[in-house]
Amino acid sequence: MTALQRATAVARWIVGVGAATAIVLLFSLEGAPDEVEGPVPDRTDQLVADGAVIYGQRCASCHGEAGQGGQGPRLAGTMVVNYPDAAVQTALVTEGRNAMPAFGSTLTDDEIAAVVAFTRLGLS
Repeated sequence: MTALQRATAVARWIVGVGAATAIVLLFSLEGAPDEVEGPVPDRTDQLVADGAVIYGQRCASCHGEAGQGGQGPRLAGTMVVNYPDAAVQTALVTEGRNAMPAFGSTLTDDEIAAVVAFTRLGLS
C-alpha cells in the first residue's frame, strides 16, 4: 500500500467516524426539548418588576422616581458603570454609606437583590 492509499484510507475512516458521531449526537439531542413547553418565564424580569415596586416605596424619595437623582445621587444609567460587580452594590444597599441608610435590617436579601436588579436593568 502506497503512502497516498494509506492517507486516503485514514481520511475515509476519519470522515466515517465523524459522520457516525454526528448521527448519534443528532438522535440523542432530539428528545431534550420535551421537558419545556412554551416560553420559560425569565426570573430576571420578575426580579426587576419586584425591584421597581420596592424602589418606588423606599428609594425614589431620595434618588428620584426615574433614578434622576435629587437628595441622593443619580442612579439611572450609572449603576453598572459605577458598580461593575453587583455584589459591591448589594453591600452598599445592605450596609449603607454616608447619608444613605443601611437597608439590611429592613429589607430581606431577596428584596435587596430585586432593588439592585431594578437599578441595574430597569433604570436607564
